Amino acid sequence: MSSNVFFLILALCISVLVIAQVRTRKMHEKYAFLWLSVSAVIIVLGAFPNILNGITTAVGIATPVNLLFLLSIMLLIGVCLHLTLELTSLSEKNRVLAEEVAIIKARLRQGESGSSAEDTYKKTSETLDR
Repeated sequence: MSSNVFFLILALCISVLVIAQVRTRKMHEKYAFLWLSVSAVIIVLGAFPNILNGITTAVGIATPVNLLFLLSIMLLIGVCLHLTLELTSLSEKNRVLAEEVAIIKARLRQGESGSSAEDTYKKTSETLDR
């Protein structure tokens, strides 16, 4: 089996796996787009290997394998950057939620007489909005 056929089969398997994960809600669409794009590039390069040779010559890289390694490393750096941004966003949301819970617990401990849970929520929202 030639390497081109192997990579075509691999890309198709990745595509099917990603689509299955999206359908079962185990993966969000925004992440699936990245992997489907990678699969599409692998399919194109597997079907038309001369494209890779042309790009290698145009860029001035010695062999097509070196170009693939460069592209792979750039992709991995991009994925790491994206995941770092997502992690930062989730950490901030987690901090805000922890603060809201702490404020609600403090208000409930104070036992504000005559206040319902709805009143406590309104007062907490007003405090957080400041």
